[in-house]
Amino acid sequence: MKNTVKLLSFNTFIPIFYPALMLPLKGKRKKAINMLNFNAGDRVLIPGVGTGHDLPSLPKDVVVEGVDISDVMLGIGKLKLKMHGLEKNVRLKKMDAEELFYDDNTFDKAILSLFLTVVFNPKKAFAEVVRVLKPGGQILVYDHLFRRGEIPDSVAKPIDAVLSYGFASVTRTLDDIIEGQPVTIDKVASGDPVGFMKAFILEKNK
Repeated sequence: MKNTVKLLSFNTFIPIFYPALMLPLKGKRKKAINMLNFNAGDRVLIPGVGTGHDLPSLPKDVVVEGVDISDVMLGIGKLKLKMHGLEKNVRLKKMDAEELFYDDNTFDKAILSLFLTVVFNPKKAFAEVVRVLKPGGQILVYDHLFRRGEIPDSVAKPIDAVLSYGFASVTRTLDDIIEGQPVTIDKVASGDPVGFMKAFILEKNK
């Protein structure tokens, strides 16, 4: 049930709607990606990679694994790889981000761009990202997430229980999602001109 509605939207109107929606945020998303301390040869995970919107903004000397549950969006993403000449260092795979088929401590960086408000179970998906990230590895979270206390749980949780079955939730709290995980929030920056979007850099504890 959890993926039925999402798969329908990700394989129909979202691939058309998403690029237009994201265009005004292009510069801010690139600036957020540059908050990561990339090193040559880094292995980078992008769960919910979609159509590969962020791929051209990544350094050319890192190795990227992008995963998504949508065949349509992955198909568009693979066309972008050819357009931008990124086929050598980027691989796109169909995979449920809540059950990643990677070993523990595999990646140096992870980019969660407009992902945690879309995935059905953000706590489970985030835990999987942390599991496959190396100690000391960095996670970029770029999303419209609240901080604890900014919206009452009595309001947020019932709304999210309904919206989690649709395209995206607008009431999720970063602190709730990362609670209990061995990570530290290192940096926070505005992700759009009005402050609705935020960019968070988290580090997996060593």
